[in-house]
Amino acid sequence: MDIILTLAFCVAFVTSLIVTALALRVAPRIGFVDRPGGRKVHERAVPFGGGVAIVLATCLVVGAAAAGAALSARAPGLLPIPPALSEDITRAAARVPLLLYILGGGLLIALFGLWDDIRPRSPAAKFTAQFLVAVVVVAASGLRISLNPFLERLHQSEIRDLLQAAVTVLWIVLLTNSFNLLDNMDGLSSTVSFICAGALLILAVQTGQFLIAGFLLALMGAILGFLYFNFPPAGIFMGDMGAMFIGYMLATISVLTTFVNREQFNPLFPVLVPLIIFAVPIYDALSVVAIRMHHRRPIMKGDRNHFSHRMRRLGMNGRRVLLTIALVTLATSLGATVPYGPPSWQVVIPAVQAICVMCVIMQLELVSVQIECLEPESKQAPARDSSEPRSGEDARPPGPHH
Repeated sequence: MDIILTLAFCVAFVTSLIVTALALRVAPRIGFVDRPGGRKVHERAVPFGGGVAIVLATCLVVGAAAAGAALSARAPGLLPIPPALSEDITRAAARVPLLLYILGGGLLIALFGLWDDIRPRSPAAKFTAQFLVAVVVVAASGLRISLNPFLERLHQSEIRDLLQAAVTVLWIVLLTNSFNLLDNMDGLSSTVSFICAGALLILAVQTGQFLIAGFLLALMGAILGFLYFNFPPAGIFMGDMGAMFIGYMLATISVLTTFVNREQFNPLFPVLVPLIIFAVPIYDALSVVAIRMHHRRPIMKGDRNHFSHRMRRLGMNGRRVLLTIALVTLATSLGATVPYGPPSWQVVIPAVQAICVMCVIMQLELVSVQIECLEPESKQAPARDSSEPRSGEDARPPGPHH
């Protein structure tokens, strides 16, 4: 199983790397670029096409794995599958229809994002598209967030299922939007999504969910292959196509994941664990909406009040902002894996979180030191020639003063 998981990551990484490199050359020639202007912070035209690489690499690996599992289940012995993996392959084959629904929804989201990258759509149109895709996938596949422990007193199963379906749709739309909104700085959305997916991967491995682990490794490989070219200063953007696809995929994978502790089941785990893993993108989305509401601005009208923008106003450059937000994401998302690990893991993770927090504090202190070093220079008055008139009445033209 380790070889299969490693292969999924490597194939997705290499595919994404190659396709992104090709997009970097082809996109400028066909005019598929993001031009500067408006709220955009980049000062030159940057090619789109990173989203194509992420979508293609992820769907290629997951689709091939699903086809292999289905083929092995229908014709045992046709593929060289080790006997030790037969049970895992059987379980994976049983969930192939669900995976196809999820991939289909992801492709629809990606195609709409591609359309938006070519001809920008309104925020309301994007929200509507995300909502419709989420409704179709949830209704057709039966994908649900389990809220049964909180709905025990509700005896009508139809209403209970409807509530769970509604919450699932809202969750998919929330994460899809959150990662799309987070894509406002070089490397930010891809870095945060890679860390969040990594935390979810650790949890899946700890609980023996190897199908989820393979799905996540394919997505992480695709993201990393793109991130090589997207690290600031970015040579290429993923666009709405890539950002919405990543958000949608992470949302659906988190719903597929079973948040069950080996020793005991806590009904709060399925609700709180995903919220902790995706705390940073959700915080960015909700905080910017709160700021717009506070200033009585349209909540769907873009601005420069996102988490990264607020960090830059503190005096940080792009790479320092990326490092700071990455450290915050690492500290929060890893915390969600503590209940699932062995006793040693429950000691290591708080230590890692403490190091991340101290590094963030250090980043803030370095910025404050730089500002203090610059302030004395800015406060010094420029040297004045003795023949130059002083400000005030000496600088006024001759005549009566009132």
